[in-house]
Amino acid sequence: MARKRAERICMLAAAVFCGVGIAACAGESSKESRSAAPTFDRAFIDAMVPHHEAAVEMADAARKEGLRQPVLARLARAIARSQQREIEKMRAWREKWYGSTVIDPNGGSAIGLTPAEMGMSGHGTHQIMSGTDVDRAFADAMIPHHEGAVKMAKLALRKAEHGELIELSTHIIASQSAEIRILRRFSRKPR
Repeated sequence: MARKRAERICMLAAAVFCGVGIAACAGESSKESRSAAPTFDRAFIDAMVPHHEAAVEMADAARKEGLRQPVLARLARAIARSQQREIEKMRAWREKWYGSTVIDPNGGSAIGLTPAEMGMSGHGTHQIMSGTDVDRAFADAMIPHHEGAVKMAKLALRKAEHGELIELSTHIIASQSAEIRILRRFSRKPR
């Protein structure tokens, strides 16, 4: 009797152990395991989502602080709307391709650019809110931010595996380059 009970306990433990192992493996992508470095596409999403979130915050802050130039007010509104839509797309792709919408705060480092190269340092909402000329402060903050996004997108054109990211990167390059040209008219920084 004790022997049968011990056998059942061993079999139950083995079943639980196997079930946990199968469940753990079920969340892994076929393209990358948890221990492997992230693919470029995942790293790009993990870098671009917070990049876009920062742009949305800067655009919203500039609008709240009172952009005087109508073209900049329209641009800030367009940036916030378009980049929020792109964030939603990238999160959906991340879930579809990698099983999670959770952005790895260090995942973007795998694309091979520094935060400065990505346009994520030395400017931001604080610069816009502390400036006396909101229009100039917005332009001065958004230009290097957009330049970083363009660098990231050009890198994605060479390295991305998913057609959706290549299409998004093409759009980012075109739209943000056009926005940079508008912003330069209001910037105090040399071209």
